[in-house]
Amino acid sequence: MKTDTDRQKLAYIVPALILAAGLAVSAVIYVTAGTVQETALGPGFDSKEYLRELETYGGTANVLAAEFMQWFEGLWRGRELAFTVAVITVIVSFLVFFTGRRFNSGQK
Repeated sequence: MKTDTDRQKLAYIVPALILAAGLAVSAVIYVTAGTVQETALGPGFDSKEYLRELETYGGTANVLAAEFMQWFEGLWRGRELAFTVAVITVIVSFLVFFTGRRFNSGQK
């Protein structure tokens, strides 16, 4: 059976390991990945004619949705992926840390 001090140590060690591993993976991705040059929706997305067609068929909301999709898909490629992984790692690490602290404070 684990003692309270063992549980308290785990509450600090596990989030620290998650943070270290995630940031290391993020650094490797950043170093090995290049920048994304082609847009997510293809090379025609930047042309005024394509944007005019998008707006004609779907209105301004269609253009905004297409731009959002381009931005969101860009988060999962190249160096942007490294930043995405780093942010997700920090969030998960803090969630595990605070969950562990809350769990340990209730175990008396």
